[in-house]
Amino acid sequence: MIRLLLSHQWKEATRSSVWQKNLAVNLVLGFFMVLMLLYVVALSFFLDNIIEYYSPNGNAVEIVNRLLLYYFLVDLSLRFFMQELPVLSIQPYLHLPVGKGKLVHFILWKSITSLFNFLPLLLFIPFAVKVLPTAYGMGGAWLWVAGLFFLTLVNNFLTMYFKRQLVEKPMATAGFLLAVILLATADYLNYISLGKASGVFFNGLGTQPLWLLLPVALLAVVYWVNYQFMAAHTYPEEIRIRKQSKVGDSTEIGFLQRFGQVGTLISMEIKLIMRHKRTKSTVTMGTVLLAYGFLFYTNKMYTDGFAMLIFPGVFMTGILMMSYGQFVPGWQSAHFDALLTKRISPYTFYLSKFWMFVPTCAMAYLITLLYGLLPEIGGKIMLINTACFFYNIGINTFVILYLSTYNKKRMDLSKGSSFNWQGVGASQFIMMLPALVLPILIYLPFGLMGHPWWGIAAVGVVGLLGFIFHKQLLGVVVNRFQAQKYAIAAGFRQA
Repeated sequence: MIRLLLSHQWKEATRSSVWQKNLAVNLVLGFFMVLMLLYVVALSFFLDNIIEYYSPNGNAVEIVNRLLLYYFLVDLSLRFFMQELPVLSIQPYLHLPVGKGKLVHFILWKSITSLFNFLPLLLFIPFAVKVLPTAYGMGGAWLWVAGLFFLTLVNNFLTMYFKRQLVEKPMATAGFLLAVILLATADYLNYISLGKASGVFFNGLGTQPLWLLLPVALLAVVYWVNYQFMAAHTYPEEIRIRKQSKVGDSTEIGFLQRFGQVGTLISMEIKLIMRHKRTKSTVTMGTVLLAYGFLFYTNKMYTDGFAMLIFPGVFMTGILMMSYGQFVPGWQSAHFDALLTKRISPYTFYLSKFWMFVPTCAMAYLITLLYGLLPEIGGKIMLINTACFFYNIGINTFVILYLSTYNKKRMDLSKGSSFNWQGVGASQFIMMLPALVLPILIYLPFGLMGHPWWGIAAVGVVGLLGFIFHKQLLGVVVNRFQAQKYAIAAGFRQA
């Protein structure tokens, strides 16, 4: 049965209309993926040397054991945003003498083939074979690796369960993510020590075989929970969220209707974001990147000057706008021809994008003000980020929208979000250069003359002027769109 299902999956993939078209791209991506995996193996082989270089007096085995629990927490977080759920078109089999249990087991076992499940083996097996035999013996080293692999599968099935619960019971998933955040916060504030617990457990894996029973038991539990959930929701109608219709219910976002056609377009854009994996993933990753300041502002080499602080200021206060705006109007590529036939002027279309990006930048800016709590440089960061926020809403919004008119690549929003390169072209890489470099060029003359704060003020003033004259700047974008709209439509029609 498994062999038959695998053959069906292979035929479904190879008979797809996009198989031949994507073959060359997949071969190139496969080459770079193999290259990346070779780098991972090399990192594992020299991991003890790297640890010895940065911690000459430390024990490589103890340090790795203490960090492994943090690794699995990061792995779980990345999986939640990047790992695709395994799927099987189950309806064609339901009228056949095939047990639902076999189909569910097939889907669960299919998830084990995910690349995420084999990265830990590539990352830790060379290290284990090279270093652990001296500490645990060869048998203990392989028990240690087996424990890591079972915990990796636990993460795999936890991700599957909670991502499916996100549709059925979103609060359960939110509660789980909140618990992980609270656990990390408690460890950061030294109320608990995850590193110490991690060291004890993974050291026990190498010295006492009974410790292996714990990850095996966890794996059995999460596998059984997934099986029960999927078996109970085999039929499509069983997994839908049924809602009682009420008088006055509306799919529209009420307060936006006050702003006429612009508000309606913004409402439609928000619903588009909420209904598709690719859009939600783009917004989610943009939100996660707001934590970039923790990497940048903690390095004194970057915080002593001013020019280097403009980059994270522009990046963080504008990342949500940039990451989503770079694919405008590609998000509407499936119905772009219909938009051209509607009584919607291009100016109104782009004005709705502008007024969606402004509050988005404002929310990101308010979040970055939390970096103002950092000692010594907090006030400096707040002032620079304020200037960068003004620059983003007054200049970068129009830079992104103008360059987005060069985007002619169709996007299929029904596709998954992980490793999806649809809609990505040269324009996406080019538009980031002026968006991030221009504010630094505005600051540079003042910085070279020894007046850095005047340079920061100049960045903010240029942004404010752009915001005040946004109608004129938007007119430039619209003129460019008018000249290119039929070429854009022709590009979107290509599958």
